[in-house]
Amino acid sequence: MTFLGKIKKTKDICTVIDIGNSKVSCLIGAREKNSEFQVKVLGFGQHVSLGITSGKITDMKQIANSIARAVEGAEAMAGFSINRVNCSVSGGRPLTKFLRNSLEIEHEQIIKNDLIKIQKLNAPPKINNYKLLSSSVIKFYVDNYTPVDNPIGIHANKLLLDMTHTYAEDSILKNISSAINLCHLAVDNFIITPEASAIASIIEDERRSGAIIIDLGGSLTSVGVFKNNNIVFSDTIPIGGIHITSDIVRGLGCKAEDAEKIKILHGSALSNETDEYNNIEVPIISEDGNTRNHTIPKAMLTAIIKPRIEEIFDFIKTRISFLSITKDINKIILCGGGQTLITLTV
Repeated sequence: MTFLGKIKKTKDICTVIDIGNSKVSCLIGAREKNSEFQVKVLGFGQHVSLGITSGKITDMKQIANSIARAVEGAEAMAGFSINRVNCSVSGGRPLTKFLRNSLEIEHEQIIKNDLIKIQKLNAPPKINNYKLLSSSVIKFYVDNYTPVDNPIGIHANKLLLDMTHTYAEDSILKNISSAINLCHLAVDNFIITPEASAIASIIEDERRSGAIIIDLGGSLTSVGVFKNNNIVFSDTIPIGGIHITSDIVRGLGCKAEDAEKIKILHGSALSNETDEYNNIEVPIISEDGNTRNHTIPKAMLTAIIKPRIEEIFDFIKTRISFLSITKDINKIILCGGGQTLITLTV
């Protein structure tokens, strides 16, 4: 499922909304003529997220107002109004189920009816409190795991099919839909954050050969594994940039707004030999309640940030360690606001 595919169905115009924990973004785009991949931005709007925590709505009116403000900005730039949107889902814990089933071929040659049978064997299982968002065929195989693009007409004794089914929590989808409906808009499609991030950040060849996308957001970190141009695994870690800011508040004894500025201007998870001699000014709250500037080495800030980043990646490593499909993947792509704290070489 891609946004480009949706544009084609709506006369080459598509609106997407990303409801994050720090901001709501809205983009109105159109497909460039004679191009399958380029999209021209017609309008863009953004507003601070209010009424949402860790991807879950806590105040319906506040988040609806944030969405409306972001949409209004995009409409003003585009010069026309919209009434339908595609929306990313960052809250809850999205699931991507990987299925593999085989079928004995009765007539020695694979026919269309065999494809129908094996797709039924790979039908999406029902999961309580979750809603199916999309299903994708990953790969067909014949006999001794020989990969084929189109098995119809091929002589074989056995046909195998790999499929994935992506789900999101039903309550999350209902609440987001209600908030968007309050803005007099309707949702055409939902797409989970790691899938949306990969479409925006990774070229098709990379998604086809295999890649891992890590989106370091405000209060959540989303991870997705791609193979054969489809997502085969997705998950969410309930740790993000806001937790790093909290660590800085506790570690340095400063206000949250000052900690955020320090993180953006000077923050890094990487140690440097010069950090001990590179000083930064920090407004620290003293015992009398007043703030006074103190000079600290940058190494002290790095020592606060690094353990939290390591914790996030330890969680991700644990979550994907059981996936055999990741053994031949050597590309990791970082995105989201938190990625500026990291430089990762694989």
